[in-house]
Amino acid sequence: MKGDAQPLIKFFDGSDKRFIIPLYQRNYDWKEENCEQLFQDLMKLHNSDRRSHFFGSIVSSIQSGTEDRFIIDGQQRITTVSLLLIAMVNAKKDGLIEATDTKLVDKIFKRYLVDEYQEDERKVKLKPIKKDMQAFDALLYKPKELHIKESNVTRNYDFFYDNITRAGLTIDELFETIKKLEVINIRLDEDDDPQLIFESLNSTGLDLSEADKIRNYLLMSLAPAEQDNLYTQYWNPIEEFTKYDPSSFVRDYLTMKQGKIGRNDKIYFIFKEYAESANIDRASLLEDMHHYAKIYSQVDSATISTVKLNKKLNQLRTLDSTVAYPFFMAFFDYTSIVGLSENEIYRVLDVIEAYWARRIICNLPSNALNKVFATLHRDVLNHINKADAGIAPSYYDVLTYVLLKKGRSSVFPSDEEVRGDFKTRQVYKMPTNTRMFIMERMENQDNKEQHDIVKELTEKNISIEHIMPQTLSDKWKTALGEDWERIHDQYLHTMANLTLTGYNSQYSNLAFIEKRDMEKGFKDSAFRLNNYLKSCEKWTEKELKQRQHDLLEICMKLWPMPNSDFEPSKQEVETVSLDNEDFEFTGKKLQAYHLFGVRNTVNTWKEMLIQVCHHLLLEKRSTIEWLCANEKAGFSTTPESWRKELAPKMYIGTENSTSTKINILHILFEECNISPEELLFEFRPETDDNAEE
Repeated sequence: MKGDAQPLIKFFDGSDKRFIIPLYQRNYDWKEENCEQLFQDLMKLHNSDRRSHFFGSIVSSIQSGTEDRFIIDGQQRITTVSLLLIAMVNAKKDGLIEATDTKLVDKIFKRYLVDEYQEDERKVKLKPIKKDMQAFDALLYKPKELHIKESNVTRNYDFFYDNITRAGLTIDELFETIKKLEVINIRLDEDDDPQLIFESLNSTGLDLSEADKIRNYLLMSLAPAEQDNLYTQYWNPIEEFTKYDPSSFVRDYLTMKQGKIGRNDKIYFIFKEYAESANIDRASLLEDMHHYAKIYSQVDSATISTVKLNKKLNQLRTLDSTVAYPFFMAFFDYTSIVGLSENEIYRVLDVIEAYWARRIICNLPSNALNKVFATLHRDVLNHINKADAGIAPSYYDVLTYVLLKKGRSSVFPSDEEVRGDFKTRQVYKMPTNTRMFIMERMENQDNKEQHDIVKELTEKNISIEHIMPQTLSDKWKTALGEDWERIHDQYLHTMANLTLTGYNSQYSNLAFIEKRDMEKGFKDSAFRLNNYLKSCEKWTEKELKQRQHDLLEICMKLWPMPNSDFEPSKQEVETVSLDNEDFEFTGKKLQAYHLFGVRNTVNTWKEMLIQVCHHLLLEKRSTIEWLCANEKAGFSTTPESWRKELAPKMYIGTENSTSTKINILHILFEECNISPEELLFEFRPETDDNAEE
């Protein structure tokens, strides 16, 4: 096996050379977002003084007796650059791009795309697997006659063609930039087994983590002395603060800064975009990250402030509280800046706990909390900053107001909802951390003397006990009465039938009195949850209902429904972004929409949908063509009375419900790789009676 660094274009060059994609490889599946990243990198490379840009590695083996290369790894990059070269050639032939060197187009075609001296009928250098080859050849020889829209090959070609014609570069300039793409060319020897190499590359390799890429991005372009200084002063402490998992921290940091949640496998690209758009030097950016990483560490270890606050924060940590870290980082930074009192901070944490606990009891989806906590601090500050001069609303009041305004899957459950769901909520079947949180709070409440329930449960020194056992003996069935089966099904895993013990294995399915009076039984228990059991002579539905009532009252006392005295100073225009899955759009009347920060007035949802499609058609034409060709999400190539023409052979269905239009937009933005947060809807006041479509 041999390997060296070389320009990618040199790998393409040479007569009697073909690049064969083995059949065991997957189809070409680079998405438009990958092509967009490559094209953006090329544009930045063109505008910089850099001599090269690393573009990964290519692993190939030479077919005996020929120069043909079997591509073991790197087919996505080779195919993509080939499509870029084809788009350049065709754009010049169509007169849409200039060339200083009149022979360059012919040179690209004959040296890098085909081998005109090849004896085979097919003279194209790249040989994709069969599904992709037809689309690839059509683009090379008959781009207008045989345009196979259903293929990723065609879709990405269209992307490059559109962007090349708008980039403002000549073919010469673009080709010179492509020549800067550098790869590690790894060539296998005859005794190397290509299949084993392929399996190794795709199963046992260790990829760089997102944090590794971010560290390299921040430090590699700096002088060695500055690299060492920033690594020692900032990056290494960040790793220590985050327990050597900086990728998770960076994701939460970006969520806090941007108010949106990035995919775990895209954190590097999101960070890179944020860093470049923020126009901040590396040292200042690392200093800011270091500041928030310290807060992140204090939240994670519940050592943020006073004993009282740490205790409350520790209770929240029992839950999977990392979902709230973007809020906590922003909030505790804010408290140190404005000097928020301990009492005010405690009330804020208390209302968050009540919101969270009530949602658990009502079995509401936990994933909705990601978006809530991503923007919660920002939402509160927006209201505080808009308050009338001289009036300073408390953070607690505004936060409570914001949470109480949440709807659908983000709602703050009412007393009625909690009282109804508490009776049937199967606490024992909750996730472990949630179950421990409920048991700890119900046992200790707010007493000064407390048991470390979470620690004891985690270390299995104690366990959760079913008072009425999971498997009923004949004695238990008789004691419960004729309706024993319903009672067992109804109450078994609910809070009314659960308690704590250190002697679970000794209880087994003994009768209630035996469990109560045995040595170290309920009568001897130090747990408060067993106090009622000490006075019971039997365990039937009557006792279950009474304990259910008592525990419900504890629940309502622990997590009361909060009130807020805050009222916005004036009626604000209601706005919501496309990514708000909790919002009910049906029945709302549009007055405008904001796309990429630009406000556009409209009167109807139909008008908005058509305008948004036209906007995106300018930037993402190839994607919309692909949607039309595949008849996806209301797009079509066929005219109908209920469809609006966007361009020749491109139509969108518009005679449909508001919810259908929202679904169309979701699919459109996903396929175009655009965040749905870029589309914001602005609604008319409810007093406006103008008719909607």
